[in-house]
Amino acid sequence: MFRVPSCEDGPVDHTTRRDRLREQLTQDIKRSARRIMVEHGPPGLTLSSIARAVAVTPPALYRYYDDLDDIVANLATDLVTELVEKMSAAIDAEPPNDLAARLRAATCTFRQWSVEHPVEYGLLFGAPNAPAGKVPAAFSSDWVVRLADVWGPLVAEAWRRNGFPVPDEDAIDPELLEQLGKYGEVTGQSGLPAGVLVVFLDCWRQVYGAVCLEVFGHMGPAITDHEPLFRTMVDDLLARLGFTQS
Repeated sequence: MFRVPSCEDGPVDHTTRRDRLREQLTQDIKRSARRIMVEHGPPGLTLSSIARAVAVTPPALYRYYDDLDDIVANLATDLVTELVEKMSAAIDAEPPNDLAARLRAATCTFRQWSVEHPVEYGLLFGAPNAPAGKVPAAFSSDWVVRLADVWGPLVAEAWRRNGFPVPDEDAIDPELLEQLGKYGEVTGQSGLPAGVLVVFLDCWRQVYGAVCLEVFGHMGPAITDHEPLFRTMVDDLLARLGFTQS
């Protein structure tokens, strides 16, 4: 006998089998693109190689994405999400009142993910390259905002708690001051004084530079273990933000 569903049956999934298959293939395309890029390098990432990996013809990919650039852009968004989620989880694992530990956890997790995923790091944070195609600016727009969402509130709270030294607005170059205003608006940090943003961006430049040197192997053969050097840099940055080592 036909039974009418009741409220006790829980929510009803109205997605069709076709919708589910489409979503699965959409995700499979991105996963395959990532695997191909990691295993074969940027030159190996083509519509034909992706199509072979998911067992469809190259023209069939256009049912799911506009072109190769669109696939890479969506993959990049997923990579930023993966990185941000790992950083956020590392922050949440530290005591809420231990701000220095939370900052350290976020920064060290950024390095760890980058070292473990050098090809993906190159796609997001490296110079424009073959797989990035025409969309590197879109990558930057995404990670600039989302990483600022992770680090920004922590640095802002450190400034409120510790009152670490920042340059006076009058001492900041007018052209830089204008750009800082735009940066604050874009990243949602517009409530912070320009001097705090200067310190924030200077800290980011040091973290980014250190990770780039390690990931791209530009420190030469003498430095084979970068972690102690990175820890020392993080200690220095935390001291700059007003934290004293216990």
